[in-house]
Amino acid sequence: MAALPTPVARALRAMGVHPAVVGIEPSHDPKTGVTDAVLRIHANLPSLWETRGHSDNGIRAIEPVRFRFSPGFPWTAPFVTLRDDFDRSHPHLQPGGPGGPPEPCLVYGSPLELIRSRGIVGLVDQLAEWIERAAMVRLIDPRHGWEPTRRDGVDDLVILDSAWVRGLQEREEGCKSFEATYRFSQSGSTARIYRVTLRDTAATLKDDLVRGWKFSEQEGTRSGKSLGLVAWSGKAPDGQPFVASRYMPETVTDVASLLARAGELGCGEQLTARLGLLSQRLAGRSFRVPVPLIVVILVRRPSNLVGTTSPVEMLPYLIELNGSDELSAGSTIPVRIASQRDQISGALLRRASDDDTDTARQPWTLLGCGSVGSKIAVHMARAGRGPSLLIDRGIMSPHNMARHALLPAYPGATVSSPKSELLANALETLAQSALEKQLDIVAALVAPEPDAAPLLPPGDMMIVNATGSISVREALSLDLVVDSRPRVIEACLLGAGKIGFVSVEGAKSNPTTADLAVEAYRLLGDDPKVADVVFGENAEARSLSVGQGCASITFPMSDALLSTMAAPMATVLSRYQRDGLPNVGGELVLGKLADDGLGVSWERLPCAPFVHVARQGKVPAVRISGRVDGMIRSEVASKPGSETGGVIVGRFSEATETFHVVDLVEAPPDSRFTREEFVLGTEGLKKRINDLIKKTNGALHPLGTWHNHLITSGPSRKDVMTALGLAAAQTFPLLMLIHTPGGYRTLIAEVLSSATPRCPEKGDWSA
Repeated sequence: MAALPTPVARALRAMGVHPAVVGIEPSHDPKTGVTDAVLRIHANLPSLWETRGHSDNGIRAIEPVRFRFSPGFPWTAPFVTLRDDFDRSHPHLQPGGPGGPPEPCLVYGSPLELIRSRGIVGLVDQLAEWIERAAMVRLIDPRHGWEPTRRDGVDDLVILDSAWVRGLQEREEGCKSFEATYRFSQSGSTARIYRVTLRDTAATLKDDLVRGWKFSEQEGTRSGKSLGLVAWSGKAPDGQPFVASRYMPETVTDVASLLARAGELGCGEQLTARLGLLSQRLAGRSFRVPVPLIVVILVRRPSNLVGTTSPVEMLPYLIELNGSDELSAGSTIPVRIASQRDQISGALLRRASDDDTDTARQPWTLLGCGSVGSKIAVHMARAGRGPSLLIDRGIMSPHNMARHALLPAYPGATVSSPKSELLANALETLAQSALEKQLDIVAALVAPEPDAAPLLPPGDMMIVNATGSISVREALSLDLVVDSRPRVIEACLLGAGKIGFVSVEGAKSNPTTADLAVEAYRLLGDDPKVADVVFGENAEARSLSVGQGCASITFPMSDALLSTMAAPMATVLSRYQRDGLPNVGGELVLGKLADDGLGVSWERLPCAPFVHVARQGKVPAVRISGRVDGMIRSEVASKPGSETGGVIVGRFSEATETFHVVDLVEAPPDSRFTREEFVLGTEGLKKRINDLIKKTNGALHPLGTWHNHLITSGPSRKDVMTALGLAAAQTFPLLMLIHTPGGYRTLIAEVLSSATPRCPEKGDWSA
């Protein structure tokens, strides 16, 4: 025997020491460079079968298995085949006609990758286990479901909506015809590959059927229209649904064997009739190029297919029609075995994304289709949970391509289309349609009589505000808007992309999106390192000139950094889509980029509902965080029989006329606490207030003071005079918050000019 190639000799030596290998018979052809090696595999049969030399189903105690090594080994995997007379009724056999040796399916995926990871011995391990399980009839585990007929290595693909096709099956045997489109490519003289998409449009087998089968050719590919047939079984003789419970390997090679197989699967009559009618329509015709006919047989199995919730298996085949084709039971026209692939759908994308496919996509609105919004939308659409409404007033500009989720159609393509329109078109390719509106959301919401319902559908699950605009946030927080819209989730980047921010409104929009933003300022300001990034003197990202004109600026940030932050945001939103929003309070999800720019740490922080002091007339609204409410109650309880108080901190929104109270400064040590009154001291107070303002760069500031009354009562005359005096020292309204046994009372004073002080306004909230 000629000397073996070194890689093959090395592989055979490793295979020879495997405990299941009892002998190897190699042969090498120096002309072709091919090496054949017959391995004798011990099947590890039970003792009774071992004694007689075979199992009940014909597996021998010592099975000969051929490994064929091509000259390309070790860069190609050996081709493994069983003896010619091996029983083909076993599952996990690759498709093939009855003439050649059967090929076992040893691994999901690539055998070459298995060899790379575990060596050639790993492939022998799989083979030995395969033979042993075949002897014990355990190649299919009913607990895991029915193993579909193997079609590994089949190039022709049939693409369809599996839910729709399975839904065609009726109680009676049947066969229907549908329109199809195809794409054909050829490499060399033999490699011909079809990609055929079956459409849910019924086709009638009429005389002029082929008139619609037009095609076009370009650069070695051909595409056109064709036909597909779907056949299914009906009832068994006992009246029960026909169930194909016996595993049969794929051996179809021609029309005759296809119809024979259809008969075994309970739909032979209907498929034969439909093919016969098609033959009549094709009589006397001759096609310049072959037209692919798709046949899909639906097979009801005794259990659900592995990885699915359906017992219906789809077996697709392809016949090249040339005109005047004989498609009867005696026809030898070749039939090509095809593989099935699911058409893009929300359910498919959810399944591929390891999501809960039973929870359908719920409608939601995206505000802002720029860099952050587009990334989130595309991430979620790829997970089968894309937005249903897109709102943005912007036009796509060339510089947007640096970070936008979409790509230009070709180099130098005009990108002056609306962002919402381009994003909607992209989502459509992922089988998720979205309405799009090009408008200024702020102008629409702050109109004299805003009607948010047409803009922000109340039936939506959520609104995602990805505009990064404070004006949009506050417009969404207007009283009339809040009452008529879904809950808002805001997603944006802070500190030139180093901080990720997601806020989720609570039930009934409490806390509101504006409440959560102010609460986030407090949390970010409490971390000196983060505060410097977000609020520090150098926190603003450098502006980047991208054209002429005052509107032609953006902030420099890499697409990689944006994606690092946007992907977790999309993950959070997908979970809300699947599992629902918080039942009571809201949430803040904050991400912080590591110093090396590689890692991001994310933190979820619950946020309790805010206490809302009802607005009366034109009095500004007051919203007190649950945390501050708890601090006030605790302080009051610590000084029974005495008034106490301090300074309240937060933010006043001129746009919504609302105070958001999120923190307190405790009373200085020189304050006076008595039953009759509380007098705020001054020792160290100015420095503490200045430090507070400095750490958030003015994002948070003192709003006024708070104190308590021992009985339920409104502000005293002294409270009014104090409020007027304090109001003169600040340029926005002053809030005096009074805690009483019956709830909060408020006193609001404002000095509009040195000569015209605004009278104090009062409000209250009953516990």
